Amino acid sequence: MPMNPCEAQVDEVLVQRMRRGDGVAFAALATRYWNAVHRIGWNMLPDPSAAGELAEETLLSALRSAEALPRDVPFRTSLYRQAMSQSLIRIHSGPSSDPRSLAGFLPRFDVHGRLESSGTDWSEAGEAAFVGRDVGVRVRQTLQHLDALDRAAFVLREIEQLSVEDAAAVLGISPESIRQRVHRASLILTGLLGDLFERSTREPLS
Repeated sequence: MPMNPCEAQVDEVLVQRMRRGDGVAFAALATRYWNAVHRIGWNMLPDPSAAGELAEETLLSALRSAEALPRDVPFRTSLYRQAMSQSLIRIHSGPSSDPRSLAGFLPRFDVHGRLESSGTDWSEAGEAAFVGRDVGVRVRQTLQHLDALDRAAFVLREIEQLSVEDAAAVLGISPESIRQRVHRASLILTGLLGDLFERSTREPLS
């Protein structure tokens, strides 16, 4: 969510105190941001159990490294940038997952450029249509197979609710690129939900 000026001022005061070695200020910042940084790791990393380790490393880097907190960059932006940077390093340095095409989840168009109907309207079905379908697990699995930057943009915008400009500052790409990447990720995840609903109309719940 967009940070209001009061929150930014509180962060700045705490950061200044932390730079002077105030452990209480560090604890306050860690308390304020632990959940958010942990969510980034949970949604970005293939192994969700590594999210806590990522959160700890990110927050400790803020304590130990002046380079991690440039004075002309808001604390939240620096912290999220560090968390995303470490996430992307882990993704690229870890074992690659089996290739999986997500093209089937994207909208399909006919030869005239018209959107093809999936045959079933699930938009007003409500949550009951997905009960027992492990939707959360499937969505997270699909998220893990997205392009890493698409995933990062989606996590920052749709999960952490950062503004387009703040997400762009964290990832070091343009706001337009953020919009494009979030749009592509949203289409794929929406297609996944449509696929789950299609199967829920044909298969009995277990």
